[in-house]
Amino acid sequence: MSATLQTWLSAFFTIAIYTLVLYKDNKVFRFAETVMIGITAANGIVLTYHNYIRPVVAVDIIQQGKYLQLIPILIGLLMYTRFVRSIAWVSRIPMGFWVGVGAAYILTRNPGVFISQITASFLALNKLNNVVFVVGVISVVVYFYFTVPIRSAPMKGMTTLGKAFLLVSFGATFASTVMSRISLLLGRLQFLLQDWLRIAGV
Repeated sequence: MSATLQTWLSAFFTIAIYTLVLYKDNKVFRFAETVMIGITAANGIVLTYHNYIRPVVAVDIIQQGKYLQLIPILIGLLMYTRFVRSIAWVSRIPMGFWVGVGAAYILTRNPGVFISQITASFLALNKLNNVVFVVGVISVVVYFYFTVPIRSAPMKGMTTLGKAFLLVSFGATFASTVMSRISLLLGRLQFLLQDWLRIAGV
């Protein structure tokens, strides 16, 4: 593909995607969205096949005779039973196995990641930032304490404070996401003005 054609295709799909924001839902946006999802899915399938499936089947199982690796493959194939309504419940088995193995690995083989997050919450209360951090951690933990009903005024106050900390955290995360999207928008505008339209001095 020539550089000129690649630039024009990139410009077309960029404008097509932004027509949803600038105008409304339309067929041009639907076409660009479908192409993007199709290319992403196809790329993921090809990379998965060449990087994982093919080496495991061709090398590990066929050449080296590691037939025990057929077990996780068969368990993984059970995920596709969710498309058959009569046996869709079988797909819960690999999902539960995956979650259980992941949790067990973190807690037994690599507990430092999990423990370090806990120990990082224990700070000396000699600074205002540390006090706010510790109070935030405790109040958020109390907010998610659903074992018994919370009726006392102090506990209700802690849950309200925990909710406030969560809202501030979600707001900061959302603001960070918006800033990153604005950075992407500026990058696409720079591409359209400089690389596509070749407007100098931008």
